[in-house]
Amino acid sequence: MIQDIYPHKLDIEYKSGLSPMAGDYLVRFEGMKFLCRRDEGDSVVLPQYSDLPENNGFESIYLFELDGKRMFLLMGEGQVEVDGFGYENINLFRNARPKELLFAVSTAFHLHIWHRDNIYCGRCGSKTVHDEKERMMRCPVCGNTIYPRIMPSVIVGVVNGDSILLTRYNRPGSRLAALVAGFCEIGETGEETVKREVLEETGLTGKNIRYFKSQPWGITAGGLLLGYWCEVDGDDTIRVDGEEIAEGVWMKREDLTEYMEEKEYATLTSEMISIFARNIYR
Repeated sequence: MIQDIYPHKLDIEYKSGLSPMAGDYLVRFEGMKFLCRRDEGDSVVLPQYSDLPENNGFESIYLFELDGKRMFLLMGEGQVEVDGFGYENINLFRNARPKELLFAVSTAFHLHIWHRDNIYCGRCGSKTVHDEKERMMRCPVCGNTIYPRIMPSVIVGVVNGDSILLTRYNRPGSRLAALVAGFCEIGETGEETVKREVLEETGLTGKNIRYFKSQPWGITAGGLLLGYWCEVDGDDTIRVDGEEIAEGVWMKREDLTEYMEEKEYATLTSEMISIFARNIYR
């Protein structure tokens, strides 16, 4: 998956008081797009600090290191233009390379949204400052502390014999390639979220719930995906909610031909569908 970048290393240790140098990476977002250059073979290149015009007036915030190379987030109002670079959708990580760089970009997006939304204190309205010891925004007036937000959600492979439930979101351009998913609510375990989301989205009851693995999902500004398997309990008639989910279908293994290949998938959803299709699901 996208986070499996070994032998590359994303060092997320927080360091304060750092300023960018010529060879450091710069990450700049405009909505769901980021500043980069596309080279041959779907290769993506980030701008370096030396590529940025002098006296630009933007704030550079240290993020982390990728294989020892520092990355900074470029914050501030206005358009950032760098010769030879343009803006690409963050979902580029699904197919482009290098994977380790695009995983770092998706993680940077998580921190970008956090910084953008916490310039001012939500308690007293004063301007926040960066803490010197932790990755935290701190209010110097009332003492409020704000850490990066982590939002757990579940991805559920609902199994019915030799079939798995695939869904299609109720939005333009969606295709029948999703699993049941949803955010955990307050006071709820992951397993309870699985039961609730399966019932709400499809009208099915799940049993034999088993944890599979997790995936950080920075493009939802703090997502942590928890993968689960479960089996349908009783009536297997699918009744989608019609709001979030437009369609749900039981798909047999032999119909999942695009997932039969043994390869590395970028997303937890695709990996789980492939595991089921290749009959190594347990």
